[in-house]
Formats: sequence, C-alpha cells, structure tokens
Amino acid sequence: MKAVVTKEDRMIYLYRYCSLALTSLVFLLGDKDPPFMFKLGIVMALVIFAKGITYAYQRSSKFSRKFKYIIGLEMAGMVVQTIFTGGIDSPFLWCVMNPALIAASSLSAVSCWLMLLGYILLVTSFSYSMADSHNESIGIFVLNNSDFYLMLLYMAFFIQVLADVKNKLERANKRTKETLWHIKSLYQIVEAAAHSESGNLRKIFTEFALRLTEQKTAFFWDVSANEEGERLIVHGIRHSEVEATLCLEMESRLKEFRSQESPSLINLYIYGEFLIMPVKSTIRFWGVLGIKIETSSQDEGRRWFVQQLYFLSELFAIILERHQLERIENQLIIIEEQNRIAAEMHDSVSQHMFGIVYALHSLIRQWPNIPEKQLKDQLQLILESSNIASQELRSSIYSLSSRKNGSSFWISTVTSHLDSLSKLHAVDIHVKITGDDHRLPVNHQKALFRIISEAAGNAIRHGCSSSIEIELNLETGEAKLAVLDNGAGFDVNARLSDPNHTGLGVSNMKFLVESLGGTIEIFSSEGEGTQILAVMPIDYKEKRN
Repeated sequence: MKAVVTKEDRMIYLYRYCSLALTSLVFLLGDKDPPFMFKLGIVMALVIFAKGITYAYQRSSKFSRKFKYIIGLEMAGMVVQTIFTGGIDSPFLWCVMNPALIAASSLSAVSCWLMLLGYILLVTSFSYSMADSHNESIGIFVLNNSDFYLMLLYMAFFIQVLADVKNKLERANKRTKETLWHIKSLYQIVEAAAHSESGNLRKIFTEFALRLTEQKTAFFWDVSANEEGERLIVHGIRHSEVEATLCLEMESRLKEFRSQESPSLINLYIYGEFLIMPVKSTIRFWGVLGIKIETSSQDEGRRWFVQQLYFLSELFAIILERHQLERIENQLIIIEEQNRIAAEMHDSVSQHMFGIVYALHSLIRQWPNIPEKQLKDQLQLILESSNIASQELRSSIYSLSSRKNGSSFWISTVTSHLDSLSKLHAVDIHVKITGDDHRLPVNHQKALFRIISEAAGNAIRHGCSSSIEIELNLETGEAKLAVLDNGAGFDVNARLSDPNHTGLGVSNMKFLVESLGGTIEIFSSEGEGTQILAVMPIDYKEKRN
C-alpha cells in the first residue's frame, strides 16, 4: 500500500537530490585521483541508491518496522559512501543529513541518537586510521572536525524538537476533529431520533456504531423483537453463518447481559472478536449493541471503540425510554379523550335518549286509555327530545371532526413549520397541496411531514438554497410529493455510494417511504439544485381502521 507523502517528506526528498547533485559535482570536478570514470561510476551508484531508497520510503507506512529498517539501511549506505570517498574529508559528507532528518522526525529519541553516534564513531575511526599523520591524538582529531559533528547533532536536535511540536499539534487537531465529529453525530442522532419511529431507531444507532468506530460490521440484538429472525439488525459486511452463531451466543448469555453494566469482548474463534455493550435504561433492558473488531485494531483503538459504544448505548437507552414514555403518554391522552367524550355523551345525548325511551315505554303501556289529544302531545314531546338529542350528537361530531368543521390541522402544521423555516433562513418556500388531506392516514401524515421537513432542511443547510418548491398531490389514490430547490446540488451516485458521506436524513426518508410501500428518487448534479420525488400508495381502509 502506498504511503501518504507529506510536505515535510517532499522537502526531505528534495534535499536528498539537491545535496547529492551538489556534492557529486564537487566530487567530479575535484582532484584527478581517482580517475574520472571511477568517480562517475560512484556517482551513478549513489543516484541509483538514492532513487531506490526514496521509492522504498514512499511505498512503506511511516512509523512501521519496515520504515525503520529502511532508515537503518540508508544510514549504513551513508557510512559506506563516506568511507569509500575520503572519510571525514568526503564531499558527500553532508548527504548523511538525509537519514538523520528522517530518523529525527520518525524514530524515537534513543534510536535516533544511537544511529547518529554509531555513524560518527565509524566514520571517525576510519578517518583517523587512514590519516597521513598520527602525531595528533584522537581528541585533537575530533576537535579539528567538530564543526561537522556539532552541525549534525544540532540539526538532529532541532528536527526532533520540531517533530515533537508537530506531533502534539496533530494530536490536538485530531482530538478537535473527533470532538466536532462527536457533536455532529450527536446532533444527527438526536435529529433522526426525533423524526423516527421506535422501530427505526435500532437501525439508526446500528448505522452510527458502524460510522463512529469505522469498523466493517455493527449490529444490534433486539431482545423485544417478536420473531427470531428480526432480533439481529446488522449494518456493513454481512455473513449468514456469523449472524446465526452470534444470535446463539446472545441467547445463551441473555441473563449475563441483563446484569452487565460495562462492555465485554466475545471471541467467536474463526469468526473473530466482537465488542458488545448492553443497552439498558432505569426500567428496562432493550438489547445489545456491538461491533466486530478487525484484527488490525490496536489496543488504543479498542479503548476508543469502548468509549464510542458506551456513549451510543447510553444515548440509545435514553431515547428509547423517551419514545416509550411518549407512547404511554399518547395512550393516556387517548384514554382521557375517550373518557371526556363518553362523559359529554352521557350528560347530553344519553339523558335525552333515556327520556325518549322511558316516555315511549310509558306511552305503550297506557296506549288504550290515553285520549287522542294527550297522545299527540306525548308524541310531540318525544319528537322534540329526539331533535334535541340529534342536534347535540351532530354538534359533538362536528366539534371532533376537522373535516366537518372545515379545519385542516395537518396542512396548517406543515405550512406553519415551513413558514418558520422561511422566515428564519430568509428562503422563499412555496407549498402547493391538491386533493383531500382529511382522508390521509395518520402514518402517511407523519411520513410526509418528516420527508418534507428533512428535504427542506437539507436544501437550506447543505444546498444553501434561496428558493424551494414543494408540491403534494393526493387526488389519484396515492401521495405524490415533489421537492425542488435551486441549491448547490451534489453528485448523487458518488454521495449515495459512500456510507461515510450519506446523510442519515436520506436513509430516514427512504425508510419512511419504503415502509409505506412507496418509492423515492433523488435527482441532482453540482450547481443544478436537487429534486426529490416520492410516491406512496394510500390505503383508505387504514384510515377507517
């Protein structure tokens, strides 16, 4: 795999070739001894060696063991080069800065200094042994050449300081990006959870576990699923045998998961290791969220995975519990409304109906003995009571039915939301709804509102649109929705094929449409805006039920 070449690497490679060119020129134009052709051969060998070493650096991953071996090989080559071209007086002496700079920026301080000291000792020993005069001591010899030694050591120390500062800045920048990614992910999760059904939340959090950990497989084992085949929700690379084995493992360790409070590692041997985290709230155990850990992940990366799963499981449990409480609250509201309607019927219509029934029963018993005039008066009273009961019943029906009283709560909710977006972001939003929305089933109302909200929000946030057109047609027995904007647009195929750049809103819209048996298409290109078309069949029996 080809390594990423940074600007610092390019500078070092440039220095390698520039220093080699200058020193080679000095070497070729210097003394006539050795012969020119011999010196030219040495230069050609050095050029080939420099090219091979550069290629080896570029093809290896930085900080890997192979990279360290290449640095050692180049340093050994510098020793041989220095010895065969004159020792301490070699014109190629400054080429040693190439491996020295790379060692100072890539290796540990101990490795770097050991390598430099080894080079200095070997070159100094050879140069001193080959010196013409041995009258001076080794100390005087080193002192006479101290300029080179000091320059080499100072440069290495300076590069090490710069590399340390750079590494700290990179770590700080990485932590900042991770924090921003977490904030963005938290926003997306909360936004998706607010516009999703409880069943869709499991898929959402499984997808986020895959994205945050950057592994290849993530899953959620749902303990509350009705059918065995629906318990395991998997995102990423899927394998039927692995999933079957994983389900058996989850079933066998269910009691352990219910009492577990921290992540644990499950080893399925031939299938690899799985990191799992129970999803629990204060009142309920929901299931297990987990990922398959790749063999290349280091211990530090695994600690990061633990933090991600712990964060997701806590948030997942809170949102699931909130949805559960909202569902209970909605049921209580419905029960309360039913009781109110029953009380209202009892106090008005029921009393009149009871009076009518009692009057008719009394009239039947006394029929032979009642004069004609009194009989007409009794029937007139019963008729008046029936009219009053009918009027009160009609009044109750009209007050409860949005269609009867002429109002449309759903349309007003949609237009009010879009009007708020328009004023908040200074965007022209035009809405056109044709057809009867009163017969639109509740599930369709929820799905259409969420799709319209998501599409308009994406057009504003990501497309920077200034105008949005929304059309909804309900006249043909199906809901046809079109959302058009004049925003920046995007490459649909490239965006949707990359899971790291596919927004969760798009996945949520697809899920909502497909869950109602519909289809959705997205058309867009860069600079040409975006068009979203969704078609959902409407089953009016669902509304009646």
